[in-house]
Amino acid sequence: MNDVFCKALINGDVQELLKVPKSDIHSHSTKACRRAWLEERINRKLAGPPERFDGLMGMQEWFTSEIKPFCSGSEGIVLRWEGAFAEAQRNNIKRLAMNFGAAEIDLVGGMDNFRKLIDTFYQKYIPDSVFEPEITYVSMCDIDLEAGRMDGYISSGFFKSIDVCGGEGIRPFEAFLPLYRKAGEYRLVKRMHVGESGTADDVRRAVEVLELDEVHHGIHAAESDEVMRFLADNRIQLNVCPSSNVMLGYAKDYKDHPIKKLYENGVRVTINTDDLLIFDSSVENEYLKLYQSGTLSAEQLNEIRENGLINYK
Repeated sequence: MNDVFCKALINGDVQELLKVPKSDIHSHSTKACRRAWLEERINRKLAGPPERFDGLMGMQEWFTSEIKPFCSGSEGIVLRWEGAFAEAQRNNIKRLAMNFGAAEIDLVGGMDNFRKLIDTFYQKYIPDSVFEPEITYVSMCDIDLEAGRMDGYISSGFFKSIDVCGGEGIRPFEAFLPLYRKAGEYRLVKRMHVGESGTADDVRRAVEVLELDEVHHGIHAAESDEVMRFLADNRIQLNVCPSSNVMLGYAKDYKDHPIKKLYENGVRVTINTDDLLIFDSSVENEYLKLYQSGTLSAEQLNEIRENGLINYK
């Protein structure tokens, strides 16, 4: 399979790339389907994204005005969830970690109904893949309230990891300790969005304060040799989303993307989509863009692909 993947990259053969087992472990469930798939279901054309967004706020404004009005409410969310699993099937994703917000769970009738819905999609589209649901909280949430409610979502063992997203630097990392301590009680993998807009020091502090196992993004760790050594020595994985970084302006371009420096300094990285419905670049395309830009070799990209499959059985 290694030779097949490398040959497909070299030849730019998308159909062969789609067949090779891959992972996607940084994916927001309500924005993880292909635009073309969604257009067929809602019977209307949707706007494609601009070449660049005006940061995270600009991205959210675009999604709210151009996509969300046509697939909103609980029905729209459920439809986009199904599309996320359909894309995982199309792209032969053998390890899928998607995050879900507590508000979304409540919107579809609570944990029991949510779990039935998600299990139905999982069994329909990717029953032979490892699926790792992630519960996520926005950085501006009521932390004490959410920590008090967490048992109702995670006590069943359905969720495998926790994440906090929605903007960096809004609160000190210590503020999130109630959420991460609760996650620790249930042995969830601890992740956080940090180091995409923030600094290398932010990445290290988040890992140390919250005892993170992995970091979503973390690309600005490449600005510090010391932080990269820290991540490599402690085997902290960065789940990187190249198109997200470039289109939001946090990375200059694909050719000079920080993933190259991180990889070359021994930091464990994976390649993921973040928000496929927004950035319009599925997993196989992320690999292809990095290869065709000369960022990493086919062999290096294959090693990264295999890193992402480590929990696949």
